[in-house]
Amino acid sequence: MEIAQKHAMIDIGSNSIRLVVIGIDKSYFCEELLNFKVVARLSNYIDERQNLNDEGQIILLQVLRRFLAIIRREPKITVVDAVATAAMRKAANREDVFDYIFQHTGLKIRLLSGLQEATYGFSAIVNSTEIENGISIDIGGGSTEVTLFHDRKLVHAHSFPFGAVTLYKNYFSSNDPQAISRLEAYLRTVFSTFDWLVNQPLPVIGIGGTARNLCKIDQAEQHYPMVGLHQYTMPRARLNLLTHRLAAMSQSEREVMDGLSKDRSDIILPAAIVINTLVKLNNGQKFMLSGQGLREGVFYEWMLKERGEKLIPHVLQESIRHLRRNFNLDSTHTSYVKALAFQIFDGISPLITDSYSEAETAWLLSHSADLAYIGEYVNNESSSAHTFYLLTNININGISHHNRLALALIASFKNKIKLLDFAAPFELFLSKNELKMYELLGAVLRLAHDFDRTRQHVVSQLKVKITKKKGIQIQAIYHDDAYFEEQAAQKHKKHLERVLQAPVSIQFVEE
Repeated sequence: MEIAQKHAMIDIGSNSIRLVVIGIDKSYFCEELLNFKVVARLSNYIDERQNLNDEGQIILLQVLRRFLAIIRREPKITVVDAVATAAMRKAANREDVFDYIFQHTGLKIRLLSGLQEATYGFSAIVNSTEIENGISIDIGGGSTEVTLFHDRKLVHAHSFPFGAVTLYKNYFSSNDPQAISRLEAYLRTVFSTFDWLVNQPLPVIGIGGTARNLCKIDQAEQHYPMVGLHQYTMPRARLNLLTHRLAAMSQSEREVMDGLSKDRSDIILPAAIVINTLVKLNNGQKFMLSGQGLREGVFYEWMLKERGEKLIPHVLQESIRHLRRNFNLDSTHTSYVKALAFQIFDGISPLITDSYSEAETAWLLSHSADLAYIGEYVNNESSSAHTFYLLTNININGISHHNRLALALIASFKNKIKLLDFAAPFELFLSKNELKMYELLGAVLRLAHDFDRTRQHVVSQLKVKITKKKGIQIQAIYHDDAYFEEQAAQKHKKHLERVLQAPVSIQFVEE
């Protein structure tokens, strides 16, 4: 990617301060280049007069000077956007603090209201996940933002004046044995004052470091084989169990938990209680993590304005667009193979009896075809293994982890043995029916690829006919020379025969 400009984002939160630098090219392809975090806990430096004290100001200045030194050494940064949230909203002397920072660094800081912070979190979710209806919760150090959205549109938003750090100070710093029950009662009361947070059986999407740590702990305990936290989901029962386990542990025990950052071992408990209480009141079935939040929401606002859009229209298609660019995928070839694959699939559909709907199978086949050749970027001879590895080890916005695994198995299909080998580490997450469908779609996609073996589009159409005596007959209408297409198709038709348990005959007919 040839970077045309870079966007620097500084997020001054109550618990941590972070710098993120994103590179953008002329077509608005973007990628994160730098990401640095300092745990400053500014909310601990708000004094009894609600001022950020001198020590807190010095810490803030030191962190920002470090970040600005990085920014000044980094070429092509055209935008530096520094935003401050709950700790500075609470600081009565915030204007003096901002002037102090500006005088010493030249950096202008933008104070976000609670509703602005909530809106940016909502924007990050709907522009990076497949979720169209849900409730978001962003637990910071000093505030908690919640939103309700339907059809990717913000319906309600609110900012509560408590966060993981402040709740820890208020409930857990004095070793009160009733702290957990008192906090839960308080949260039920404040959440219940908003009827749109109660009994809305929608997915709850978490944003922020504490939500991310909860999912990292769960992944470690589940021995989760997929890579990536963004769009990871936890069933409600497992979230509840994890919250109770955290409550029963000492802080020293939490400090050595796999998946939990040591600097969050104290504040993870109140954060978990907040999320768990909301999920219970909401009565949804799952909690999902968004790896994107406030910073990405701020960036999306700038980028979408540059593009003349309000939302990314189709999140998954945007991700595929990036993958095509990054891995040099030939979109003309993949589109051609996709068309051939659907001609085969439509022809054999009367033989398919499965719990999958026609829309689901079409979706899986279509997007598997989009990404079927991604492994060739690494090595052509072992492209199947590389395709599976890449699709299970890179984040793809707009698709669940389960569907990402499905695409990986279909797009990498070589034969049934390889499919089962790839699927083996994921056996707890796959049913036999799912594997059977992935084998079928993989066999269809591989055969479609054979019909364009030379990538010269010599096969213009596939006609599929099902007969009782002769099984499946495929007529390939071609022009010019289809020698290599016929050679490959005749060799690999056995994969389709095996999964359908029916003979397949292929006849090449010149146009």
